[in-house]
Amino acid sequence: MTSLAKAYDPQAFESKIAEQWENSDAFRADAHSNKPAFTISMPPPNATGQLHVGHAVMLALEDIFIRWHRMQGHEALWLPGTDHAAIATENVVLQQIKKEEGIADPREVLGREEILRRIAEYVESSQGTIRNQVKALGSSCDWSRERYTMDPQLNRCVNETFVRMYENGLIYRGPRIVNWDPNLKTNVSDDEVERKDTQSPFFTFQYGPFQIGTVRPETKFGDKYVVMHPDDERYTQYKHGDTFDCEWINGKITASIIKDEAVDPEFGTGVMTITPWHDNVDFGIAERHGLDKEPIIDFDGKLLPIAQEFAGMGIDEARPKIMEKLREKGLLVNTDSGYVHSKSFNSRGGGAIEPQIREQWFIDVNKPAVDWHGKKQSLKEVLIDVVRSGDIKLVPERFDSTYFSWVENLQDWCISRQIWWGHRIPVYYKDGETLASIRPPEEFDGWEQDPDTLDTWFSSALWTWSTLIDPELAKNYSLSLEDLLERSPDFQKFHPTNIMETGYDILFFWVARMILMTTYMLQNVPFKTVYLHGLVRTRDGKKMSKSVPETCIDPLESIAEHGTDALRLALIQGTGPGQDLRLYPEKMESCRRFANKIWNAGRYILLTIPLETPTAPPEKVHSELAQWLLHGLNDLIRHSQTGLEAHRLSDVVDSLRSFFWGEFCDWYLEMDKKPERTDEDNQVLAYSYSTLLKLMHPYVPFVTEALWEQFKQPKMLAVSEWPQEQSYSFSESHNRIELLREAISQIRTLREKANIGLDKKIGATLDSEKNAELFRTHQNLIIRLARLSELEINEKTPDSSRDNLGAYFNETLASIEASAVDWKKEIESLQKKLKTESGFVEKSLKKLKNPGFLDKAPEKVIIELREKVASTEKTLEALKLQIHELDKLVE
Repeated sequence: MTSLAKAYDPQAFESKIAEQWENSDAFRADAHSNKPAFTISMPPPNATGQLHVGHAVMLALEDIFIRWHRMQGHEALWLPGTDHAAIATENVVLQQIKKEEGIADPREVLGREEILRRIAEYVESSQGTIRNQVKALGSSCDWSRERYTMDPQLNRCVNETFVRMYENGLIYRGPRIVNWDPNLKTNVSDDEVERKDTQSPFFTFQYGPFQIGTVRPETKFGDKYVVMHPDDERYTQYKHGDTFDCEWINGKITASIIKDEAVDPEFGTGVMTITPWHDNVDFGIAERHGLDKEPIIDFDGKLLPIAQEFAGMGIDEARPKIMEKLREKGLLVNTDSGYVHSKSFNSRGGGAIEPQIREQWFIDVNKPAVDWHGKKQSLKEVLIDVVRSGDIKLVPERFDSTYFSWVENLQDWCISRQIWWGHRIPVYYKDGETLASIRPPEEFDGWEQDPDTLDTWFSSALWTWSTLIDPELAKNYSLSLEDLLERSPDFQKFHPTNIMETGYDILFFWVARMILMTTYMLQNVPFKTVYLHGLVRTRDGKKMSKSVPETCIDPLESIAEHGTDALRLALIQGTGPGQDLRLYPEKMESCRRFANKIWNAGRYILLTIPLETPTAPPEKVHSELAQWLLHGLNDLIRHSQTGLEAHRLSDVVDSLRSFFWGEFCDWYLEMDKKPERTDEDNQVLAYSYSTLLKLMHPYVPFVTEALWEQFKQPKMLAVSEWPQEQSYSFSESHNRIELLREAISQIRTLREKANIGLDKKIGATLDSEKNAELFRTHQNLIIRLARLSELEINEKTPDSSRDNLGAYFNETLASIEASAVDWKKEIESLQKKLKTESGFVEKSLKKLKNPGFLDKAPEKVIIELREKVASTEKTLEALKLQIHELDKLVE
């Protein structure tokens, strides 16, 4: 017998248990084990970031899967790590230098080597923060294998991938229009561009014989091509290549007519001028027709000399002055000040995107260069094939169509960035010669490395396998990549990842790119299943946003207030794969109370049974109550297994909570209370509770581990065996006790309706020819749980027409003694309800006779109202009968 505190205090146990887990190497995977492997590669959070609720969802879900598989006997590896987050990290450090040291341009003043040193120093000092926050969520990671996207062996894999793609003609350098961020001085990928509705004036100008419109007059200095759709009948008199002279911003120009199908005839006048250097659509038109391209805005967002007197001005300064000049020249036709259009911003830094033509590095997604299933396919074709063939399964499947649509519209991937922090492009130049190499040239004199770095997603795309390369072997450059993979035990054992769990918002940022790079480099998939979780929202469905702090919930503050288990449970309940979830304090508090219920049940059991009681499944069970419990527990084990296999975690949690709180605590523990206990009673209780702790452990690991320890088990719960369904067959007992529960519940409901508190014992009657034997067998139990002074059991067919005086169920009538009920008060309550329902019928019938309503209301609404009236009229008849019968009792 032992004693626990009356309430579970998470703060008293969580850090202690986490330390025990880590010190025991319970989560350290063995690459040489004979057990079947199960792997999850943790999506690496930013090394300099803070844990937010999105991370918490990811960690909770992945920990559930990994703990479940570990308990099932798999060699489970959950590999943690962090991402160098190139643009975000460099920007933080540069802003810090500007603020603290007053250096306007740190890169210019300090130089590349010093900036990289400071960033690395900053990352190292802050990397431990996110690591400790991940641990705070109870994450059962293998920290001995922690990786960082800038680790040397990962850099080796990055360089190997780049060089191989370059040599195969998949990576090329060329002038293309890119998404340039003048604030951060780098381009960003298409997927990192955020489109926002923005209100800007829409100007209409006279351009020779045409009227053209734009929100960006500052880009129009070099416009000398006017474009229209070839089938637009309004302009059939103009031929492709025709020229005309017209007055423009800086004087007379000669413009050319271009016919192209990219123009929408329905928009505006159906005519537009193009600025190929600063617009994607315009660039495409210029490429198709071999037109000149001229820059108007430089990489700092300033106007170039082509703008004459406006040169050197920023866009916001120049625009009104340009407009004034056009107005003075009589070229401004109209201004729509309320015009709303979609504008591009950098999701990483928030700056406005300025499209620019630059020499950049790209990956060709259309060239057939991947050996896949016996034939050469393009990267796009492989991206589609792996999902369509079932090699990779997206959960939920509804994201398949979204995925296919994105892939089919995929453009060549721009992989170069004009920042310093990150994997530097492994290309070297000397005397007009270009060399791509995984290492610097041996004779480095005279060679100059490409100054750009790779897109962060390039290195992240290799995450599932580059993290499994042996770090020491990676230093040996005499070994090929294939040799490294073959000689790395972790790769051989743990690749591919079984479940890639991540948010649906980075399906294209990251998941698709992992598929793209891994299928090319390894001719294998990076993972078998992609589980996509949704966004975390507020109680009323609003998206949590840093820009609106009151909408955000800090997971670490929530842990301090409610405990880790409560937060984890709240993040799982009420959502499914791909669904957004709602999180709010009351939900977490409800989950905290459930953790406390688990604790209180354990406290009661420890006071009830000897510690040495076996927790193994009892071989023979004689008690009908115990058989009922074990039958339900078997169903729960089966449902938990199939639910986890089908990724229905919320459904499993709902079943666990319902069974534990309902069947186990509220019913079995109460029914099982007796003055004398047998060994069978104790073993059933020990087995059932220990099984429930195991089933709940992946979801609420701390409270279950703390209780498991109290029962003096030989090994930790985290590494114990997952419950197996037993061969019990107790259907008859289960059905009988379910009927018994129904009888007790019906009597309790009658008491509640009659406002009779549990402190007052009353008499009750059960009339049933069919079930009288069952009720007599458990008569004392019914009396105790229904709080009765006496129970009369009549073996007779009940009069179901008199269920207004009781409750009719399963050929049984339950009733309570009339003297215990204030019938006058009951009649008043029924009359009040009768009045309300009568008012509804009267009002509805008037509406249904109103021609105006019948003419305007949808047919569905009319039908539903008629059905509601008919149903309510039946209720009224029943209420009248019930009041009539009760009036007899009062008389």
